[in-house]
Amino acid sequence: MNQKTFKQGGIKLKNSKKVTEDLPIELIPDPDFVVIPLSQHFGAPSKPIVKKGDFVKIGQIIGEAIGKMGSNVHSSVSGEVIDVANYPHPIELESLAIKIKNDQKSDWFTGQNSESNRLPFEREEIIKNILDNGIVGLGGAGFPTHIKLSPPPTSFVDTLIINGAECEPYLTADYRLMIENTKQILEGIRILLKVHPFKTVYIGIEKHNHKAIQAFESALPSLKVDVPVKVVSLKEKYPQGAEKNLIYAITKRIVPLYKLPYDIGVIVQNVGTLFSVYESYMLNKPLIERVVTVSGDCISTPKNLKVKIGTMLKDIIEACGGLTKEPEKIIFGGPMMGISQRSLEVPVIKGTSGVLVFEKDPALISENCIRCGRCIQNCPSGLMPLKIVEYYQAEDFESYNKYYPLACIECGICAYVCPAKINLVNHIKLAKHEIQKRRVNK
Repeated sequence: MNQKTFKQGGIKLKNSKKVTEDLPIELIPDPDFVVIPLSQHFGAPSKPIVKKGDFVKIGQIIGEAIGKMGSNVHSSVSGEVIDVANYPHPIELESLAIKIKNDQKSDWFTGQNSESNRLPFEREEIIKNILDNGIVGLGGAGFPTHIKLSPPPTSFVDTLIINGAECEPYLTADYRLMIENTKQILEGIRILLKVHPFKTVYIGIEKHNHKAIQAFESALPSLKVDVPVKVVSLKEKYPQGAEKNLIYAITKRIVPLYKLPYDIGVIVQNVGTLFSVYESYMLNKPLIERVVTVSGDCISTPKNLKVKIGTMLKDIIEACGGLTKEPEKIIFGGPMMGISQRSLEVPVIKGTSGVLVFEKDPALISENCIRCGRCIQNCPSGLMPLKIVEYYQAEDFESYNKYYPLACIECGICAYVCPAKINLVNHIKLAKHEIQKRRVNK
Protein backbone atom coordinates (compact mmCIF):
# COMPACT_ATOMS: atom_id res chain seq x y z
CA MET A 1 0.00 0.00 0.00
CA ASN A 2 1.37 3.40 -1.01
CA GLN A 3 1.99 5.66 2.01
CA LYS A 4 0.70 9.22 1.89
CA THR A 5 1.94 12.24 3.80
CA PHE A 6 1.88 16.02 3.94
CA LYS A 7 4.28 18.08 1.88
CA GLN A 8 5.69 20.89 4.04
CA GLY A 9 8.21 20.15 6.81
CA GLY A 10 7.77 17.49 9.46
CA ILE A 11 10.26 14.99 10.89
CA LYS A 12 10.58 11.31 11.71
CA LEU A 13 10.76 10.66 15.44
CA LYS A 14 11.70 7.58 17.40
CA ASN A 15 8.19 6.41 18.23
CA SER A 16 8.98 4.58 21.51
CA LYS A 17 5.67 2.71 21.28
CA LYS A 18 6.87 -0.90 21.55
CA VAL A 19 6.59 -1.00 25.33
CA THR A 20 2.77 -0.62 25.24
CA GLU A 21 1.58 -1.28 21.68
CA ASP A 22 0.87 -4.98 22.33
CA LEU A 23 -0.72 -4.45 25.74
CA PRO A 24 -4.53 -4.81 25.72
CA ILE A 25 -6.64 -2.07 27.31
CA GLU A 26 -7.19 -2.71 31.03
CA LEU A 27 -9.85 -1.32 33.34
CA ILE A 28 -8.41 0.67 36.23
CA PRO A 29 -10.00 -0.04 39.63
CA ASP A 30 -12.58 2.62 40.50
CA PRO A 31 -10.95 5.38 42.60
CA ASP A 32 -12.26 6.37 46.03
CA PHE A 33 -12.62 9.98 44.87
CA VAL A 34 -12.82 11.77 41.53
CA VAL A 35 -12.24 15.47 40.86
CA ILE A 36 -14.10 16.42 37.69
CA PRO A 37 -13.16 19.84 36.23
CA LEU A 38 -15.88 21.91 34.60
CA SER A 39 -13.34 23.06 31.99
CA GLN A 40 -12.52 20.11 29.74
CA HIS A 41 -13.30 21.43 26.29
CA PHE A 42 -12.62 24.24 23.83
CA GLY A 43 -15.45 26.54 24.97
CA ALA A 44 -16.50 28.19 28.22
CA PRO A 45 -16.41 26.09 31.40
CA SER A 46 -19.65 24.34 32.25
CA LYS A 47 -21.99 25.62 34.94
CA PRO A 48 -22.18 23.43 38.07
CA ILE A 49 -25.73 22.17 38.65
CA VAL A 50 -25.00 20.12 41.77
CA LYS A 51 -23.91 21.27 45.22
CA LYS A 52 -22.07 19.90 48.21
CA GLY A 53 -24.09 17.14 49.86
CA ASP A 54 -25.92 16.05 46.69
CA PHE A 55 -25.83 12.41 45.67
CA VAL A 56 -25.17 11.65 42.00
CA LYS A 57 -25.13 8.61 39.76
CA ILE A 58 -22.89 7.55 36.88
CA GLY A 59 -23.74 9.48 33.74
CA GLN A 60 -25.68 12.22 35.53
CA ILE A 61 -25.06 15.78 34.30
CA ILE A 62 -23.16 17.74 36.94
CA GLY A 63 -21.99 20.59 34.70
CA GLU A 64 -24.27 22.23 32.14
CA ALA A 65 -22.98 23.58 28.83
CA ILE A 66 -22.69 27.36 28.54
CA GLY A 67 -22.54 29.22 25.23
CA LYS A 68 -22.26 27.95 21.70
CA MET A 69 -18.99 26.10 22.30
CA GLY A 70 -20.01 24.63 25.63
CA SER A 71 -20.16 20.96 26.55
CA ASN A 72 -21.94 19.06 29.30
CA VAL A 73 -19.91 17.36 32.04
CA HIS A 74 -21.12 14.16 33.69
CA SER A 75 -20.32 12.21 36.82
CA SER A 76 -18.07 9.22 36.18
CA VAL A 77 -18.94 7.53 39.49
CA SER A 78 -21.90 7.29 41.86
CA GLY A 79 -21.63 8.87 45.26
CA GLU A 80 -21.73 12.07 47.28
CA VAL A 81 -20.61 15.51 46.09
CA ILE A 82 -18.24 16.60 48.84
CA ASP A 83 -16.96 19.83 47.28
CA VAL A 84 -17.48 22.31 44.45
CA ALA A 85 -14.36 24.47 44.41
CA ASN A 86 -11.17 25.32 42.56
CA TYR A 87 -8.75 22.40 42.18
CA PRO A 88 -5.48 21.87 40.27
CA HIS A 89 -6.08 21.46 36.53
CA PRO A 90 -3.70 19.69 34.11
CA ILE A 91 -3.78 22.58 31.61
CA GLU A 92 -5.12 25.70 33.33
CA LEU A 93 -3.25 25.29 36.66
CA GLU A 94 -6.55 25.69 38.52
CA SER A 95 -10.22 25.28 37.61
CA LEU A 96 -13.63 24.98 39.22
CA ALA A 97 -14.27 21.28 39.75
CA ILE A 98 -16.66 18.89 41.45
CA LYS A 99 -15.20 16.39 43.92
CA ILE A 100 -17.22 13.20 44.42
CA LYS A 101 -16.73 10.45 47.00
CA ASN A 102 -17.28 7.15 45.21
CA ASP A 103 -19.80 4.94 47.03
CA GLN A 104 -18.59 1.97 44.89
CA LYS A 105 -22.22 1.06 44.07
CA SER A 106 -21.79 1.85 40.34
CA ASP A 107 -25.40 3.09 40.11
CA TRP A 108 -26.26 4.49 36.70
CA PHE A 109 -28.48 7.46 36.05
CA THR A 110 -31.88 6.56 34.53
CA GLY A 111 -31.66 5.54 30.90
CA GLN A 112 -27.90 5.10 30.76
CA ASN A 113 -25.81 2.12 29.70
CA SER A 114 -28.64 0.18 28.07
CA GLU A 115 -28.11 -0.97 24.49
CA SER A 116 -31.84 -1.53 24.20
CA ASN A 117 -32.40 2.23 24.46
CA ARG A 118 -31.18 2.91 20.93
CA LEU A 119 -32.72 5.97 19.34
CA PRO A 120 -33.82 6.36 15.71
CA PHE A 121 -31.18 7.43 13.22
CA GLU A 122 -32.32 11.02 12.58
CA ARG A 123 -29.83 13.84 12.01
CA GLU A 124 -31.04 16.34 14.63
CA GLU A 125 -31.53 13.62 17.24
CA ILE A 126 -28.00 12.35 16.70
CA ILE A 127 -26.48 15.81 17.11
CA LYS A 128 -28.63 16.49 20.21
CA ASN A 129 -27.60 13.14 21.69
CA ILE A 130 -23.92 13.99 21.14
CA LEU A 131 -24.44 17.41 22.74
CA ASP A 132 -26.35 16.00 25.71
CA ASN A 133 -23.69 13.36 26.36
CA GLY A 134 -20.78 15.81 26.35
CA ILE A 135 -18.85 14.30 23.43
CA VAL A 136 -15.77 16.34 22.47
CA GLY A 137 -12.74 15.68 20.30
CA LEU A 138 -10.43 13.21 22.03
CA GLY A 139 -7.40 14.01 19.88
CA GLY A 140 -6.36 16.74 22.30
CA ALA A 141 -8.15 19.99 21.43
CA GLY A 142 -11.47 19.04 23.06
CA PHE A 143 -13.55 20.75 20.38
CA PRO A 144 -17.27 19.99 20.97
CA THR A 145 -18.29 17.29 18.48
CA HIS A 146 -21.82 18.58 17.96
CA ILE A 147 -20.35 21.88 16.73
CA LYS A 148 -17.95 20.14 14.37
CA LEU A 149 -20.88 18.21 12.91
CA SER A 150 -22.91 21.41 12.40
CA PRO A 151 -21.05 23.49 9.78
CA PRO A 152 -22.78 26.56 8.29
CA PRO A 153 -25.53 25.77 5.75
CA THR A 154 -23.39 27.39 3.05
CA SER A 155 -20.66 24.77 3.53
CA PHE A 156 -20.80 21.75 1.26
CA VAL A 157 -19.11 18.94 3.17
CA ASP A 158 -18.38 15.85 1.09
CA THR A 159 -15.49 14.11 2.87
CA LEU A 160 -15.12 12.51 6.31
CA ILE A 161 -11.63 11.69 7.55
CA ILE A 162 -11.11 9.45 10.56
CA ASN A 163 -7.85 10.33 12.29
CA GLY A 164 -6.02 7.21 13.47
CA ALA A 165 -2.52 8.61 12.94
CA GLU A 166 -1.53 8.91 16.64
CA CYS A 167 1.84 10.34 15.60
CA GLU A 168 3.14 11.36 19.06
CA PRO A 169 5.84 9.06 20.51
CA TYR A 170 4.88 6.64 23.31
CA LEU A 171 1.11 6.95 22.82
CA THR A 172 -0.75 3.76 21.84
CA ALA A 173 -4.25 4.41 23.25
CA ASP A 174 -5.80 5.02 19.82
CA TYR A 175 -3.91 2.07 18.35
CA ARG A 176 -5.32 -0.34 20.93
CA LEU A 177 -8.77 1.15 20.50
CA MET A 178 -8.57 0.59 16.73
CA ILE A 179 -7.59 -3.06 17.22
CA GLU A 180 -9.95 -3.91 20.07
CA ASN A 181 -13.00 -1.84 19.05
CA THR A 182 -12.82 -1.83 15.26
CA LYS A 183 -16.49 -2.62 14.71
CA GLN A 184 -17.67 0.03 17.17
CA ILE A 185 -15.58 2.69 15.42
CA LEU A 186 -17.05 1.62 12.09
CA GLU A 187 -20.50 1.86 13.64
CA GLY A 188 -19.57 5.42 14.61
CA ILE A 189 -18.93 6.08 10.92
CA ARG A 190 -22.38 4.72 10.08
CA ILE A 191 -23.91 7.13 12.60
CA LEU A 192 -22.07 10.14 11.13
CA LEU A 193 -23.23 9.16 7.64
CA LYS A 194 -26.75 9.87 8.93
CA VAL A 195 -25.63 13.36 9.93
CA HIS A 196 -24.03 14.36 6.60
CA PRO A 197 -24.29 12.94 3.07
CA PHE A 198 -20.54 12.35 2.82
CA LYS A 199 -19.44 11.08 -0.58
CA THR A 200 -16.23 9.47 0.69
CA VAL A 201 -14.87 8.34 4.05
CA TYR A 202 -11.15 7.83 4.73
CA ILE A 203 -9.53 6.15 7.73
CA GLY A 204 -5.95 7.43 8.04
CA ILE A 205 -3.48 5.21 9.94
CA GLU A 206 0.33 5.41 10.04
CA LYS A 207 1.94 2.47 8.23
CA HIS A 208 3.74 1.02 11.29
CA ASN A 209 0.32 0.40 12.87
CA HIS A 210 -0.20 -2.46 10.42
CA LYS A 211 -2.38 -4.49 12.81
CA ALA A 212 -4.86 -1.61 12.97
CA ILE A 213 -4.83 -1.29 9.19
CA GLN A 214 -5.51 -5.03 8.86
CA ALA A 215 -8.29 -4.87 11.46
CA PHE A 216 -10.19 -2.20 9.52
CA GLU A 217 -9.61 -3.81 6.13
CA SER A 218 -10.95 -7.10 7.50
CA ALA A 219 -13.99 -5.50 9.11
CA LEU A 220 -14.96 -3.10 6.28
CA PRO A 221 -16.95 -5.66 4.25
CA SER A 222 -19.40 -5.94 7.15
CA LEU A 223 -20.04 -2.17 7.04
CA LYS A 224 -22.82 -2.00 4.49
CA VAL A 225 -23.09 1.68 3.57
CA ASP A 226 -23.75 3.48 0.31
CA VAL A 227 -20.46 5.42 0.14
CA PRO A 228 -16.88 4.19 -0.23
CA VAL A 229 -14.93 3.82 3.01
CA LYS A 230 -11.19 3.56 2.40
CA VAL A 231 -8.26 2.78 4.69
CA VAL A 232 -5.29 5.04 3.92
CA SER A 233 -1.76 4.07 4.95
CA LEU A 234 0.17 7.15 6.08
CA LYS A 235 3.92 7.64 6.15
CA GLU A 236 5.40 7.62 9.65
CA LYS A 237 6.08 11.32 10.00
CA TYR A 238 5.39 13.87 12.73
CA PRO A 239 2.97 15.70 12.96
CA GLN A 240 0.99 13.48 10.58
CA GLY A 241 -2.07 13.59 12.83
CA ALA A 242 -2.38 17.39 12.79
CA GLU A 243 -5.73 18.12 11.16
CA LYS A 244 -4.55 20.24 8.23
CA ASN A 245 -1.60 17.95 7.53
CA LEU A 246 -3.86 14.89 7.53
CA ILE A 247 -6.32 16.53 5.15
CA TYR A 248 -3.56 17.39 2.69
CA ALA A 249 -1.96 13.94 2.94
CA ILE A 250 -5.22 12.18 2.09
CA THR A 251 -7.06 14.61 -0.21
CA LYS A 252 -4.35 17.10 -1.33
CA ARG A 253 -6.76 19.86 -0.29
CA ILE A 254 -5.27 22.86 1.50
CA VAL A 255 -7.07 24.53 4.40
CA PRO A 256 -6.45 28.28 3.92
CA LEU A 257 -5.01 30.35 6.74
CA TYR A 258 -7.62 31.14 9.41
CA LYS A 259 -10.13 28.82 7.73
CA LEU A 260 -11.57 25.53 9.00
CA PRO A 261 -11.74 22.11 7.33
CA TYR A 262 -15.43 22.45 6.52
CA ASP A 263 -14.51 25.47 4.34
CA ILE A 264 -12.93 22.98 1.91
CA GLY A 265 -15.59 20.31 2.38
CA VAL A 266 -13.95 18.12 5.04
CA ILE A 267 -14.77 17.02 8.58
CA VAL A 268 -12.10 15.22 10.64
CA GLN A 269 -12.85 13.04 13.67
CA ASN A 270 -10.43 11.17 15.93
CA VAL A 271 -10.94 7.41 16.32
CA GLY A 272 -11.51 7.86 20.05
CA THR A 273 -14.20 10.42 19.31
CA LEU A 274 -15.87 7.99 16.89
CA PHE A 275 -15.92 5.33 19.60
CA SER A 276 -17.51 7.84 21.99
CA VAL A 277 -20.10 8.74 19.34
CA TYR A 278 -20.93 5.03 19.08
CA GLU A 279 -21.29 4.70 22.86
CA SER A 280 -23.31 7.91 23.07
CA TYR A 281 -25.87 6.99 20.44
CA MET A 282 -26.04 3.22 20.68
CA LEU A 283 -25.75 2.98 24.49
CA ASN A 284 -26.83 6.51 25.45
CA LYS A 285 -23.59 6.69 27.41
CA PRO A 286 -21.98 10.07 28.17
CA LEU A 287 -18.24 10.69 27.84
CA ILE A 288 -17.20 9.62 31.35
CA GLU A 289 -14.06 7.60 30.60
CA ARG A 290 -11.31 7.29 28.03
CA VAL A 291 -8.27 5.18 27.13
CA VAL A 292 -4.93 6.54 28.40
CA THR A 293 -1.42 5.26 27.67
CA VAL A 294 0.79 5.22 30.80
CA SER A 295 4.50 4.93 29.97
CA GLY A 296 7.98 6.30 30.60
CA ASP A 297 11.12 5.05 32.30
CA CYS A 298 9.78 5.69 35.81
CA ILE A 299 6.61 3.60 35.47
CA SER A 300 6.83 0.15 37.03
CA THR A 301 4.36 -1.50 34.63
CA PRO A 302 3.41 0.57 31.56
CA LYS A 303 -0.19 0.03 30.46
CA ASN A 304 -3.07 1.15 28.27
CA LEU A 305 -5.85 1.92 30.75
CA LYS A 306 -9.52 2.78 30.46
CA VAL A 307 -9.78 5.56 33.05
CA LYS A 308 -12.78 7.35 34.59
CA ILE A 309 -12.74 11.11 33.95
CA GLY A 310 -11.65 12.81 37.17
CA THR A 311 -9.31 10.00 38.28
CA MET A 312 -6.25 11.47 39.96
CA LEU A 313 -2.79 10.98 38.49
CA LYS A 314 -1.59 9.31 41.72
CA ASP A 315 -4.29 6.62 41.34
CA ILE A 316 -3.26 5.93 37.75
CA ILE A 317 0.39 5.51 38.73
CA GLU A 318 -0.62 3.22 41.60
CA ALA A 319 -2.62 1.07 39.12
CA CYS A 320 0.61 0.69 37.13
CA GLY A 321 2.61 -0.59 40.09
CA GLY A 322 3.90 2.79 41.21
CA LEU A 323 7.16 4.53 40.34
CA THR A 324 10.53 2.81 40.03
CA LYS A 325 12.46 6.02 40.68
CA GLU A 326 11.88 9.67 41.46
CA PRO A 327 10.77 11.48 38.27
CA GLU A 328 11.88 14.88 37.05
CA LYS A 329 9.28 15.11 34.29
CA ILE A 330 5.57 14.19 34.23
CA ILE A 331 3.57 14.89 31.08
CA PHE A 332 -0.12 14.65 30.25
CA GLY A 333 -0.27 13.79 26.55
CA GLY A 334 2.70 13.12 24.28
CA PRO A 335 6.29 14.35 24.68
CA MET A 336 6.00 16.85 21.83
CA MET A 337 2.70 18.61 22.55
CA GLY A 338 1.88 17.37 26.05
CA ILE A 339 1.60 19.52 29.18
CA SER A 340 4.08 19.17 32.05
CA GLN A 341 2.56 18.51 35.47
CA ARG A 342 3.81 19.79 38.82
CA SER A 343 2.00 17.33 41.06
CA LEU A 344 0.35 13.92 41.25
CA GLU A 345 -2.81 15.67 42.50
CA VAL A 346 -4.24 16.43 39.05
CA PRO A 347 -7.17 14.66 37.38
CA VAL A 348 -7.56 13.02 34.00
CA ILE A 349 -9.81 15.07 31.71
CA LYS A 350 -11.48 14.25 28.40
CA GLY A 351 -8.42 15.28 26.38
CA THR A 352 -5.84 13.27 28.35
CA SER A 353 -4.39 10.76 25.87
CA GLY A 354 -1.31 9.75 27.85
CA VAL A 355 0.59 9.94 31.12
CA LEU A 356 4.37 9.91 30.64
CA VAL A 357 6.79 9.85 33.57
CA PHE A 358 10.54 10.32 33.01
CA GLU A 359 13.59 10.22 35.25
CA LYS A 360 15.32 13.09 33.44
CA ASP A 361 13.79 16.39 32.48
CA PRO A 362 14.74 17.12 28.85
CA ALA A 363 14.43 20.84 29.52
CA LEU A 364 16.03 23.03 26.88
CA ILE A 365 19.02 25.14 27.90
CA SER A 366 18.96 27.78 25.27
CA GLU A 367 21.97 29.32 23.54
CA ASN A 368 22.22 31.95 20.82
CA CYS A 369 20.60 31.23 17.46
CA ILE A 370 23.12 30.09 14.83
CA ARG A 371 20.79 30.95 11.89
CA CYS A 372 20.75 27.36 10.62
CA GLY A 373 17.16 27.58 9.36
CA ARG A 374 16.12 24.15 10.64
CA CYS A 375 13.03 25.54 12.36
CA ILE A 376 11.86 26.95 9.02
CA GLN A 377 12.81 23.87 7.01
CA ASN A 378 10.89 21.49 9.29
CA CYS A 379 7.85 23.61 10.20
CA PRO A 380 4.75 21.74 8.92
CA SER A 381 2.82 25.03 8.78
CA GLY A 382 5.41 26.77 6.59
CA LEU A 383 6.19 29.44 9.19
CA MET A 384 9.39 31.20 10.26
CA PRO A 385 9.42 30.43 14.00
CA LEU A 386 12.61 32.33 14.75
CA LYS A 387 11.26 35.59 13.29
CA ILE A 388 8.09 35.31 15.37
CA VAL A 389 10.17 34.81 18.50
CA GLU A 390 12.64 37.60 17.68
CA TYR A 391 9.89 40.18 17.19
CA TYR A 392 7.97 38.95 20.23
CA GLN A 393 11.06 39.29 22.46
CA ALA A 394 11.67 42.77 21.04
CA GLU A 395 8.02 43.62 21.81
CA ASP A 396 7.57 44.60 18.17
CA PHE A 397 3.98 43.41 18.18
CA GLU A 398 3.11 44.76 14.77
CA SER A 399 5.97 42.92 13.06
CA TYR A 400 5.55 39.51 14.73
CA ASN A 401 1.89 39.43 13.73
CA LYS A 402 3.01 39.63 10.08
CA TYR A 403 4.64 36.21 10.49
CA TYR A 404 1.30 34.54 11.34
CA PRO A 405 1.90 33.13 14.83
CA LEU A 406 -1.78 32.15 15.05
CA ALA A 407 -1.17 29.62 12.25
CA CYS A 408 1.22 27.69 14.52
CA ILE A 409 -0.17 24.27 15.53
CA GLU A 410 2.24 24.11 18.51
CA CYS A 411 3.68 20.76 17.43
CA GLY A 412 7.06 21.54 19.00
CA ILE A 413 9.21 20.54 16.01
CA CYS A 414 10.98 23.92 15.92
CA ALA A 415 12.24 23.46 19.48
CA TYR A 416 13.04 19.78 18.87
CA VAL A 417 15.31 20.41 15.86
CA CYS A 418 16.95 23.61 17.17
CA PRO A 419 20.69 22.96 17.77
CA ALA A 420 20.81 26.00 20.06
CA LYS A 421 17.99 24.44 22.14
CA ILE A 422 15.81 27.54 21.99
CA ASN A 423 12.30 26.75 23.20
CA LEU A 424 10.73 28.42 20.19
CA VAL A 425 7.29 26.86 20.59
CA ASN A 426 6.94 28.21 24.12
CA HIS A 427 7.69 31.74 22.94
CA ILE A 428 5.21 31.35 20.07
CA LYS A 429 2.51 30.23 22.52
CA LEU A 430 3.17 33.41 24.50
CA ALA A 431 3.03 35.47 21.30
CA LYS A 432 -0.34 33.92 20.40
CA HIS A 433 -1.63 34.67 23.87
CA GLU A 434 -0.50 38.30 23.53
CA ILE A 435 -2.35 38.65 20.21
CA GLN A 436 -5.56 37.25 21.67
CA LYS A 437 -5.28 39.48 24.75
CA ARG A 438 -4.80 42.59 22.62
CA ARG A 439 -7.84 41.69 20.50
CA VAL A 440 -10.01 41.32 23.60
CA ASN A 441 -8.79 44.64 25.03
CA LYS A 442 -9.46 46.63 21.84
